[in-house]
Order: sequence, then structure tokens, then C-alpha cells
Amino acid sequence: MKKISEKEAIRLLKKYADSEKNFEGVLAHSKVVQKLALDIGKKIKDVDLDFIKTASLLHDIGRFKSGIKGKNVVKHGIFGADILRKEGLYEHALVAERHLGAGISKEDIIEQGLELPLQDYIPISKEEKIICHADNLVGHCKEISLQKAIGRYEKELGKKVARKIKELAEEVEGMKKK
Repeated sequence: MKKISEKEAIRLLKKYADSEKNFEGVLAHSKVVQKLALDIGKKIKDVDLDFIKTASLLHDIGRFKSGIKGKNVVKHGIFGADILRKEGLYEHALVAERHLGAGISKEDIIEQGLELPLQDYIPISKEEKIICHADNLVGHCKEISLQKAIGRYEKELGKKVARKIKELAEEVEGMKKK
């Protein structure tokens, strides 16, 4: 696994940013996700906190290409993964690709008519799941409750997606040291 520093991760965000305003917005959001993911990760055994520190900063790097609204927004994970693979950050790319909601399955792509390559984009590693969960608990640049996150997903994407958000939260909470 290629290791990078927090400063290098921020430099990468800046390198791919389409504007200073968008860079500042993505960085602010990502720092809140990073703090929450690290707080969660510290309570779970055998987690790579250094990886969480940088991968959480880079999870939304694809937003510079997809925008923050519109039909391409669902592609920001794929766009981000492409950028990170180009930079040799293959494990970071998996986080970017798999962090949307609680992950997107082939069935979700078909059911929702999403314009994504037909494959599963589901978080697998502990670190991926932690970052994905933390991202769900951040509304733009501030932490929100799980109930608020579930409500938002239910309103925007339906009961099935909201249920998956809740299940991921329960799984991550269940990983915590007893």
C-alpha cells in the first residue's frame, strides 16, 4: 500500500480542484469526515488510522469533476477512484469508489437506472466502512445524527437505501472494542 502524508493528500485535492471555492468546500467537508472517522477508528481493533487519516481526506476528490449536484454526482466516487489510481493510490481509490451511501450494488444500479458501470461498489474493509459511515454522518461540514442521516437518505433515495445506511451504522458500531 502506498503511504502518503496528510499534507500530500491536501496537495492532491488542490491539484485536482476546479476552483479555490470548491477546493475549500471539499476540504472542509473532508476534514469533518476525517475527524469523525478517526474518532470511530480509535475505538476499533486492528484499524489503520494513518490510512483513515488520508483516505478520508481524499474520498470526495471526484467531486471536482462531477460537481455537487445533478445527474453526474453519483459518479464522483468513480471519478475520484480514477484520479487516485492515476496517482498510484489504489487502496484510497477503493474508498472513493465505495463510499456513497452504504455502497451501491449491481442491483441498485439496475433498479435506480444509475449511469454507472455494472459492478458492486460496496465498502469491504473496516477502514472503508468506517469512512463511509462517517461520511453519512456529515451534512456538508457538520456532524449530524444517525436519525437525521437516515431520514435524509429515505427522503432522497427511499427506504431501501435508508435501511442500508442504518445497517452499515450498526455494523460499524458493532466493531467497537467491548
